[in-house]
Amino acid sequence: AREGILQSRDSRKMIHTLSAPLFMLFWPCFSMAEGARFFAAIVPFINAVRLFVAGSSKSDDDSEKELANAVSRGGNKEEALGGPFIYCIVLLTSILAFWRDSPVGIIALSAMAGGDGMADIVGRRLGKNNKWFFSPSKSVAGSLAFWGFSTIFSVGLVLWFNFTGCMELPYALPELVTRIALISAACSAIELQPYGDDNWTVPVSAVVLSKLFLT
Repeated sequence: AREGILQSRDSRKMIHTLSAPLFMLFWPCFSMAEGARFFAAIVPFINAVRLFVAGSSKSDDDSEKELANAVSRGGNKEEALGGPFIYCIVLLTSILAFWRDSPVGIIALSAMAGGDGMADIVGRRLGKNNKWFFSPSKSVAGSLAFWGFSTIFSVGLVLWFNFTGCMELPYALPELVTRIALISAACSAIELQPYGDDNWTVPVSAVVLSKLFLT
């Protein structure tokens, strides 16, 4: 964004979309020891601390400004304590609670990152003429992108963890994909609601639905 290749909002949403899934791709590299999850949790913990410091500091440190510009809508440092900070806390919580041996956390993070992130990117480009009548800031194109990318990210990561021996598939693949697609569709509907922050309403809903339909 700083070089003018991407708009600031696009840069922020690409960070939102890819940060958690790319980190999750490397989870199989951690040992099988029970304490491995705590070691992995250091990454979102450090990022949460950095965001907290950047958002609450009164100094004019250039590094803090650059961090705020990368993750906030308007470059306001206080915004770092909103969605970006919640994102790190959700990632931290998912690692500690579910780690890589349960599809629940994977689906929750995929919905929050891939689904919600791509909904914004696609919605702003293709959703100008198909706004939802009950939620004019959201579009049908964005909702479809949420559903599609949330499903793709979830299925892809679950298969990756199965391939690397981290988890067993809870259902045969066709049924698993169907269940994940339905969970993603429900989360895309929840994302349309005007209350709460998508960074917690979406993953919390995904956890509840995944617990009901996948475990």
